[in-house]
Amino acid sequence: MMASSHAATGLIAGLLATAALSPVFGAGPVELAAGAAVGAGAALLPDVDHPASTVTRFQGPVTRLVSAGARWISAAVYHRTATAADTARNGEHRHLWHTPAAALAAGAALGTAASLNPWALGAVLWFTIGVGLRGLTQSPTRRRRGDQPLSRPLATLAAAVIALLLVRGGASPGPYAGVIVAAGMLVHSFGDALTRSAVPLAWPLRIRGRRWAMLGTPRCLRFATGAWPERVVRVACLAAVPAVWIAIV
Repeated sequence: MMASSHAATGLIAGLLATAALSPVFGAGPVELAAGAAVGAGAALLPDVDHPASTVTRFQGPVTRLVSAGARWISAAVYHRTATAADTARNGEHRHLWHTPAAALAAGAALGTAASLNPWALGAVLWFTIGVGLRGLTQSPTRRRRGDQPLSRPLATLAAAVIALLLVRGGASPGPYAGVIVAAGMLVHSFGDALTRSAVPLAWPLRIRGRRWAMLGTPRCLRFATGAWPERVVRVACLAAVPAVWIAIV
C-alpha cells in the first residue's frame, strides 16, 4: 500500500486504540488527537526497510542511516531463521519489520521509553506526527511529477510545535504510546497483506515448512499497490475518523 493509505489506516487505529485504553489511563480530546496522530505516523514505520520510503526520507541522511541499519538487521534475522523452503533474495523489504512480532517489540520499547522519560515521549510524538503529516499529504496513487507531500522542513517544524503543545498542555500519551505505535505498525502489515506481495504475518512460526511464508487475503481478493481498492480503504478510514470522534467525545 502507498504511504497515504497506511497513514489513513494508522490514523483510525491510533484513535481507536486510545479510546479503548481511556478507561485505564484516561483520555480526553487532546489525548485522542495525539493518539490518532501518533498512529498515523506509526503506520509508516515498517517501511523503514525500504530505501525510498516516507519514513526513510523524513530526516535525510539520519533516517537513511537508520533505514540501512534496519535493512541489515532484517536481512541478518532472515538468514539466521530461514528454512530450506524460504526463497527470498535478501530478506530486507517486507520481512522482519512487517511482522506482528516486530510491531509488538517496537511498541513495548518505545512505550517504555516514553513512560520513563518526557524527552523520549517528546521524541516519539515529534517523529511519528511528522512522518504521519508527510504520509497523509501524499497522493493516494503512485507518485506523479509535481505531486509532492508536505515539505520536510514544514512537517518537521509542525510536528515539533504540536509535540511541544501536547506535552506542555498536559497530554499524557506516555503510558499508552507503545500500544498506539504497535497498533499502527500492525495495521500497516495487515494492509500490505491485502496486496499481491503479502507479508510474513506468522513469523517466527512455520507455515508448510516456511518460516517467512508470505500470507494475506485469498489471492482473488488481493490488489496491486495503488489500485482503486486501496483508495477505497483510504477514503473509508478517513471518513470513519470524524464519525468515531463524535461517537467517543
